[in-house]
Amino acid sequence: MAFTKIHHVGLVTGDLDHAKHILVEGFGLSLDEHRTPWPGKKGHDGSTILEFPIGEMYYEVAKPSPVEPFVDNVTGGTSAFNLSEESGSSKFLEGTKGRGGIYYISIASDDIKSDIEGIISRGGKLDGEWNGSSSVFLDTKSALGLNIQIVQDDGYFVHPYFKGNGTCTGMAHIGIAARNPDESRWLWGHVLGLKEDPSGEHGQEGPDPDRELGAADDPVHLLEYPIGGTVIEISHPTTSDSGTARLVASRAAHGAVFHHTAPFAPDVHKFVDQAVSAGMEQIGSIPPKGTESFVIGWFHPRACLGMLLEPWNRPPGDYHYRG
Repeated sequence: MAFTKIHHVGLVTGDLDHAKHILVEGFGLSLDEHRTPWPGKKGHDGSTILEFPIGEMYYEVAKPSPVEPFVDNVTGGTSAFNLSEESGSSKFLEGTKGRGGIYYISIASDDIKSDIEGIISRGGKLDGEWNGSSSVFLDTKSALGLNIQIVQDDGYFVHPYFKGNGTCTGMAHIGIAARNPDESRWLWGHVLGLKEDPSGEHGQEGPDPDRELGAADDPVHLLEYPIGGTVIEISHPTTSDSGTARLVASRAAHGAVFHHTAPFAPDVHKFVDQAVSAGMEQIGSIPPKGTESFVIGWFHPRACLGMLLEPWNRPPGDYHYRG
């Protein structure tokens, strides 16, 4: 029994046409027309979803269904939403004032029954009842406020036709911002049972006053947990005045919040040129082509489906395949 990979990252948006444009024209991905032919298929909560494969996983983009006007049987008045019927994705979209963003991540298991039993035995909790075999979400309060789904690995392999133009070949990591390294180790190491990559830890001594900071380069204490071909990267602010610190203070009431995704792009310059042409907003700049081997770019959430983006081409840590 084991968690095998990140199955998908669940995004929520109010505009599937725009989402398709960004992910296809900006990222260079393709819509998986085999599983989610345009204009999308219905999800379990009534939302319309599209899947865009990236390496061994995919971005799932969901547009919540409109909620019928609610008639109050007592007053006879109507309201825009019947909150008792409103889906979680719809509430999330409202909470972001329509911007959307990362709603949840889904982790694949090769033995979901045993893995869920293990999570519960180590102090994790589930969101509602579970039938013993289907996908299930962890209780967000027991998962530091993160929406984490566990799903049985479905063994689905994407046909090459739906793998995009090669700009992105996989997911380097999924970034989380959190308030406390001990809490993060409890969730990811103890409850979920992932092995930490000790070579990925740095920044615990606090900010280096002599270091020149780049775009979106906040002083943080980093922890890394490899899973499949990607990594869960957790940033803990070591000062109170950085963007990451402000995000944690405002949105990590239970301990953590999704921060960014980092597509692996062999040629980051190609990604940047393609993304900017598609209308995505770059943060800062990258070194001229040919001057550095490893390159990191950043893109603002407001032009990227509400998701901070960090395309890069760095190799994995030494521990990635020795865990």
